[in-house]
Amino acid sequence: MIKKSVLITGAGRGLGKAVANAYHACGFQVIVTDFDPRLLDDYSGKKGYFPLQMDVSVETEVEKCARQTEQLFGKLDLLISNAGVMDFYPVSEAGAEKLKKIFDVNVFGLANLTKYFLPLLVKSQGRLIVISSESFKVPSPFQPYSVSKQALEKLYGSIRLEFMAKGIKTILIRPGAIQTLIMEKTFHLKGLENESVFKDEFDHFRLSIVKYIRKISTPEQVSKIILKAGTAKRPRRIYNINHNLLVTLLSHLPGKLKEKLIIKSLKG
Repeated sequence: MIKKSVLITGAGRGLGKAVANAYHACGFQVIVTDFDPRLLDDYSGKKGYFPLQMDVSVETEVEKCARQTEQLFGKLDLLISNAGVMDFYPVSEAGAEKLKKIFDVNVFGLANLTKYFLPLLVKSQGRLIVISSESFKVPSPFQPYSVSKQALEKLYGSIRLEFMAKGIKTILIRPGAIQTLIMEKTFHLKGLENESVFKDEFDHFRLSIVKYIRKISTPEQVSKIILKAGTAKRPRRIYNINHNLLVTLLSHLPGKLKEKLIIKSLKG
């Protein structure tokens, strides 16, 4: 029996690594990619893993990886867009160039992937899984990550319809907090180093994060659900995983009240 193939971006650590291991244990041929090839050293020489360097924000690297995938398998059964970056700073002071750095990975990375891997997914009538976040629900100050995930969801909506027209299933994953390096950095945020008019508000924000983040999933727990999404005969359109009750409640409040509560939290 020919084994199915899956390609996972951001597979060097954290959630991506747990997802790669879950699919490998399920019998898939697993192409693991990351922007830094050193992060893929653990996969070297292990049967069933195919480490390939790829920065999703660099179009030429994505094109090259698609060619390498075609040489390996001729097609691709499953593409998992997992690579992402997070940062915290006042969005209104950032400027386009700084914001572009996070959008290049979190939003335009998906656009690069679909451009070059679509033909391989058409051949297999495969699937696309996109990792978003529960944070898309609420417009949040000082969180360009949330802004990028909101943009990602809009981009994904268009991609989904086009992929459906070609018989390709698409699934959106919206995890809550996950115990990864990104989460570690979130819990140890430092104050703003530059001269910002939001210095006091940002300090209230960073010191309150621990209070608002409740249950944290392990990468292995989330990877089990992503494995189910990639192998179920009739997968759900959206998988919501371990969502923060406060974020969910805020998302359902009227806009004016929502904004009032958020601003109040920034005043200490």
